[in-house]
Amino acid sequence: MMKRYAGVSFRCSRRIYFFEIGALHLKVNDAVVVETDRGINMGQVVVPPELAVLPDGVAAESVKKVLRKARDDDFAKLKENSKREVEVTQVCREKIKAFGLKMKLVQAEFMHDSNRVIFYFTAENRVDFRELVKDLAHSLHVRVEMRQIGIRDAAGMSGGVGVCGRELCCATFLTTFEPVTVKMAKEQNLALNPMKISGVCGRLMCCLGYEYDNYSQFEGRRKSRKKGKNNSAQGPESQGPKGSESSSPKVPDENSKKASAEASSGDVKSKKGSRNTRGSNRAGNRGKRKKEQS
Repeated sequence: MMKRYAGVSFRCSRRIYFFEIGALHLKVNDAVVVETDRGINMGQVVVPPELAVLPDGVAAESVKKVLRKARDDDFAKLKENSKREVEVTQVCREKIKAFGLKMKLVQAEFMHDSNRVIFYFTAENRVDFRELVKDLAHSLHVRVEMRQIGIRDAAGMSGGVGVCGRELCCATFLTTFEPVTVKMAKEQNLALNPMKISGVCGRLMCCLGYEYDNYSQFEGRRKSRKKGKNNSAQGPESQGPKGSESSSPKVPDENSKKASAEASSGDVKSKKGSRNTRGSNRAGNRGKRKKEQS
């Protein structure tokens, strides 16, 4: 029998993990209880079995299984864990302050079986939290795990509204974070004001990369059209190959120079001859007039 899979995401992460579903009939938005490396957890189906395909490099033997569709008692357990997460978050913040650790707690997450709690935090540098973990485990009587995350992941967990007036992309549909650079803002002719192109996380907004490819293609077409216009404006002579008759100027040879010189000298002689004939004609006309008068 061919194995069937489904893509599942969890509360504190928009990333998609694939699980084997067996003979279960699942659809998008179904709540399921799954087996993970950290224990039993509850997630939501985001990729239906009809479209689910294992990513490259993931062995089918390493894929965990979906235990069941969520029942009423599972939803009651989720509600109870959510209340406990608020309490342990406050306890953890107080202990972080007491130990003087330079870290910011973002969120706490209880596994579905309540045997483990994961604290997500951000920090600029590495933090030695071993004593903190021992103290929390002794106080809460559960297994404690501390996980450092990035600023963008923290914004996705906390949620919020962007400058566009919509809910943050990282808190709704983004599953991975692509690199965003200032060059993307320049290509789109945006004002390079950090306050206008940065998100609530303080980094460049992820949406700068949504239309970057379109702007790049448009700019490439515009440059090619401009180059074509410049070539056509130069004329056919400039476009001809080097050494061709159209591109190289004509140089007169020695014979043409002699012919032009003879023609010019002939023109000079003809002009002088015409002047002499005019003078003789005038002298003859004067002689005739004198004879008639006499």
